[in-house]
Amino acid sequence: MIVDITKVYFQSGRGGEGSSSLMRISSRKAFACGGDGGRGGDVILKVSPHLYDLSKFKGNKKFIAKNGQQGKEKNKYGKNAEDLIVKVPRGTRVIENQKVLVDLADREKSFLICRGGRGGKGNNKRSYCLPPQEGEAKEIVLDYRIPNEVAILGFANSGKTSIFNSLTGQKAKVAGYPFTTTSCFWSEIEHEFKKFTVLDTPSIKEAKPGLKYTENAFLRHIFRSRLIILISDNCLGFKNDFLRLKNEISLFDSGLLKEKIFFYLLAKVDKIDKENIQKKNSLQNPQEAYAVSVKEFQGIDKLKKLIFDNLG
Repeated sequence: MIVDITKVYFQSGRGGEGSSSLMRISSRKAFACGGDGGRGGDVILKVSPHLYDLSKFKGNKKFIAKNGQQGKEKNKYGKNAEDLIVKVPRGTRVIENQKVLVDLADREKSFLICRGGRGGKGNNKRSYCLPPQEGEAKEIVLDYRIPNEVAILGFANSGKTSIFNSLTGQKAKVAGYPFTTTSCFWSEIEHEFKKFTVLDTPSIKEAKPGLKYTENAFLRHIFRSRLIILISDNCLGFKNDFLRLKNEISLFDSGLLKEKIFFYLLAKVDKIDKENIQKKNSLQNPQEAYAVSVKEFQGIDKLKKLIFDNLG
């Protein structure tokens, strides 16, 4: 299971103390020569291409930058502390007091989360010293949302992972029993020099009647999806399946249904009695479903092309 949300404490460094020093020229004459203290280290969040969840934060919940060095005599300044760079996966949202400070969705993005304290002023320009500035301290929620353009959703054993493997060329585990997929998986697909990321999800579980909660915490990861594929293998009741799937998404977060393109797939059509069942082949009409078969590789190439046509 991926770690996608955690609470972390960040603290930047305190500025170094200013020096209070005197240099004697003679027994009767001296002048002040205390140097300023160095600046405390900043704490900077930076996107890393080598991280795919927040598991690195499980064993370390505190990140504290170093303090600036104290000023020295003879007008020597203390050294500034090095900044503390904390790497996070692309797609991490930084939240403080339920307010999103920044969404680190770009590959090269960074964010200054805590600024280091200013160093104290020595007595080289005045007859007294000024105290250093304390570093900032923040308790932050890191909320990781997997970057993807296409998400595949369905109930248990509906054929989600088979479709995912066919689209991406991956070999994620497929079995004839429910809840085979226990975590999110994602991979890129490419067509005519364009690339998009496809997300395979665990099976959706329906909330108990009369209750407004749901177990489907992984649905947070369709936050970034532009196109959502709903899958059913129920040739007689697929319309109802799609309505139930949308209801579970709405129970988790109704905002996830906004500004999305929905495709409706009827999977495993190789098992359908073709004499009694009329296959539907419209992706945009929620009352119908586009028929696909991984076993017979029916409709997969057309599905991939339609995805790219809709995402541009």
